[in-house]
Amino acid sequence: MSLIKFEDFSFRYPHQENTLSQINLEVGEGEFILLCGPSGSGKTTLLSNLKNEIHPPGDSDGIIYYDGQNIRDMPPEQSASEIGFLFQNPEDQMVSDNVLQEIAFPLENMGLSTCEIRNRVAEMTAFFGLDKHLYQNVNELSGGQKQLVNLCSLLVLKPRVLLLDEPTSQLDPIAAYDFLSILRRLNEEFSITIMATEHKIDNMFPFIDKAIFLKEGYVQYSDKPRYICSQACSDHVFSNYLPYVTRINFLLQSKYDYLGTLEIPLNIREGHSNLNLLNQELKKSQRSLHPTRSRDYEEENENTKAMDKSRNTLLSCKNVWFGYVPEHIVLKGIFMNIHPGEFLSILGGNGTGKTTLLQILAGLMKPKKGKISYRKDLNLGYVHQNPMIHFQKETVQEEFQKVSFEDHLTLSDVKMRKGKLFKSIFKSKDSDSVTKTNPASEELFDHKRFFDGEKESFPSENEKMELIELFGLSNLLGKHPYDCSGGEQQKIAIVKALLTRPDILFLDEPTKGMDPISKLNLADLLKKLQKKGLTIVMTTHDLDFAAEYSQRCMLIFNGGIQVDDTPRAVFSSNNFYTTFVNRMVKDYLPQGVTLSDVKKEWAV
Repeated sequence: MSLIKFEDFSFRYPHQENTLSQINLEVGEGEFILLCGPSGSGKTTLLSNLKNEIHPPGDSDGIIYYDGQNIRDMPPEQSASEIGFLFQNPEDQMVSDNVLQEIAFPLENMGLSTCEIRNRVAEMTAFFGLDKHLYQNVNELSGGQKQLVNLCSLLVLKPRVLLLDEPTSQLDPIAAYDFLSILRRLNEEFSITIMATEHKIDNMFPFIDKAIFLKEGYVQYSDKPRYICSQACSDHVFSNYLPYVTRINFLLQSKYDYLGTLEIPLNIREGHSNLNLLNQELKKSQRSLHPTRSRDYEEENENTKAMDKSRNTLLSCKNVWFGYVPEHIVLKGIFMNIHPGEFLSILGGNGTGKTTLLQILAGLMKPKKGKISYRKDLNLGYVHQNPMIHFQKETVQEEFQKVSFEDHLTLSDVKMRKGKLFKSIFKSKDSDSVTKTNPASEELFDHKRFFDGEKESFPSENEKMELIELFGLSNLLGKHPYDCSGGEQQKIAIVKALLTRPDILFLDEPTKGMDPISKLNLADLLKKLQKKGLTIVMTTHDLDFAAEYSQRCMLIFNGGIQVDDTPRAVFSSNNFYTTFVNRMVKDYLPQGVTLSDVKKEWAV
């Protein structure tokens, strides 16, 4: 008998169309289920309907069974202990000051004895290596540690089911891999049933039992990983959701039929094996996967660097230091320039100072030491990694209409509203830590240009709707921004920033929570705007996105800039902190870091 069963289940939020329609699913005990699909397809809604405490308001049809009973009839104590829910943002789930209190809190709520609480906390923290952090403030933990503490606070209740809503979206690649390894152990060694939503599936796909692809509230595909790959490979939408290893295999299979006789690879090891077997087969006819003439990437990299140096400088950062407290310096002696029309990605692990550097560059914080110089009349756009910080209105449409005076602040406005980051998306620079190339200009913005009738500074209604439709937000205009999915909120915040036509657009984790199709749309838009002169600076953990679309990548380590080079130079020289494509093809295409490289080199 299945542990969880959806029987003709449909759900709709108040005054809206169905978010979920005719869902029929069975989840066996101990299974690991992955839910995929575009933002707004109903993944989070499906998960939250399994947790009575956070069951969303709305109307439903059909029944969800848990262990043979209607899930709505579950006693509160059983629901609280047996079904755990892990949110996308680690900080959304924390309620205590230190690690010990955070893990003990749910046990105290259940009324367990002090002795039992101590035993469970001791076992859990020792098993996950958190015993050395018991009295550490949760705000001092890295993103991966915070997510691990949240997981422990669920596991101490001995749940049978874990519901995970994009658990690695906030984590850097190494932390994400470590966290998924823990989930795999919990599933395989303790038979905990896991249902997770995720857009970055390369590390998760190899060990799941079943993948479920949702589209517009309906189950589009539901099968074991290899079978679903063979079904979805020809789907123009869901082929983008497959692991890079599998996509490379299908690309080569279109040219070499031999790969069709082998098992579809799901991980790097299997992908390497298939490439080696294919290369051995090609050698029989005097061919090889090694290109006969490799492109001259070194010359390409040097040309790119020379072009950057020859361009004017929009922003110059000289010897910038910053620390939130004196004993912990986050940034140490940062020197960098930003040039017109370039696309720069700032990389690094959780807690390395990427966001801090971005906010200093955008003028939201002052460096403790050093200078930042800006070209005169430079418009700066900033999108926070938590998009909800930008929302103040009741509907998405009102948010877009609001892009006006409040998004162009004078120096005095900034001082009056100091500390309110959501009010400071665009703002002037404080003169004692920032200089401008024209000292005579007291303010960053020319108010006559923006407010005295020159309408070209703002998009027309047609341009606005075109931008909204390009991001697929037309059907969300009447919704409250908080009712949108994480990926949808991210897109709304980016559109708000783009509507003000910035010269430099600063994006903090812009692809966080975005599905693959939305990322393609975002990349296409950003590249078009870049060609028109927009300069883009983003922080990201999405190495594949950075490698495919950036012109320049900067790696932050120990408070300084460790590497500042082209994406190819950065990723091809790494073994661990690199793209999935590079890991897959490194033996044959050492300089290949993206799918585009694979297509060009192997002519597929």
